[in-house]
Amino acid sequence: MAPVLAPVVASVLALTLCPLLRSGAIRAQTGAAAGATARSTGGTAVGGQPGRQLVFVENTNSGDLSVIDDARLRVVGTSPVGLSPDDIIASPDDRTLYVSRIVRTESGRPTGRGEVVAVDPATHAILWRAGFVGVPNHLAVSPDGTRIYATIVSTKQVYVIDPARHAVVDSIAVGIGPHDILVTPDGRRLYVGLILGNGLTIVDATTHRILHQTAFRAGVRPLALTPDDRQLFVQLSYLHGFVVVDPATGDTLRRVHLPFRPGQPVPDSMPVTADHGLRITADGRYLLANGSMANLVAIYSLPTLSLVATVPVGTDPNWIALTPDGAHAYVSNRGSNDVSVIDLASRREIARIRVGTFPERLTAIRAEPREPQRGR
Repeated sequence: MAPVLAPVVASVLALTLCPLLRSGAIRAQTGAAAGATARSTGGTAVGGQPGRQLVFVENTNSGDLSVIDDARLRVVGTSPVGLSPDDIIASPDDRTLYVSRIVRTESGRPTGRGEVVAVDPATHAILWRAGFVGVPNHLAVSPDGTRIYATIVSTKQVYVIDPARHAVVDSIAVGIGPHDILVTPDGRRLYVGLILGNGLTIVDATTHRILHQTAFRAGVRPLALTPDDRQLFVQLSYLHGFVVVDPATGDTLRRVHLPFRPGQPVPDSMPVTADHGLRITADGRYLLANGSMANLVAIYSLPTLSLVATVPVGTDPNWIALTPDGAHAYVSNRGSNDVSVIDLASRREIARIRVGTFPERLTAIRAEPREPQRGR
């Protein structure tokens, strides 16, 4: 192992193992056999009604996906994928879900390997698994659906996966400990945040050439890019807030501090994961930012960044997904094992839905009747 990566791997092991130890969730649910079949609480698939909006929540410590019906505001299915899923995204046509997963031993320790699992959202069937060396974090997909990008936090690499071949076909060296990743709407650039390298790397998605690198004083957490590609929002370790970055140059333009809940004391020092989760509405008018340490979601108008609302949610909000119709925001609360549903018109929480153990990332799709896909 290269000397520079030894402390990186140690940090990654701590990051990936500690949540399981804290919750006591280590159990034998590893390898390709885990989640080889899907189950539904109602005993049937849940993806066939026209125009139905479904939210898929990855539960890291129970090793499954909770399926929420947006119209009914309740869990309607559960799909096992194996212990320690880390991210979930949908293909551009909403026909396939992609889940990154950290592969573990029977005792729950990371093996140093990972995989991307493809799931049919209509049937919950696992279509294929693409395994590789390294610990994956976040995922992104090209606008045409031909490339999946997986950040490998235990390395300096972003892996490029071909969903047609179910395999890693290339890698991009971006810096130590890549975490979150975004693809621009035109598919021309990648933005990669370095949680261990304290930086942001901008990559040409065609040539894989590094266009720009920007250093920060702390690890880079979630990213969000405005639809016009003019503002990039970056959450950092130890910061209760976010910074505004010029996507063209990587220069920091502004720092915004999130509010606390009324009566909440301001701590003497900030936790490593002070905040985690950003999302911009499809019309580009609002930015939603999780205040994880304050158990709230702050809503800002764009481009002025005026605070228009704060919405109390569950414990330790981690990720945000917006329904395709733009009506609801779903927020995963990993400390309370539930999901908050925010009505964006009234800017208030309208439901809190119990899901699996340690829910982190989630994605929302529009489900349409389709023929089941065939796995490999």
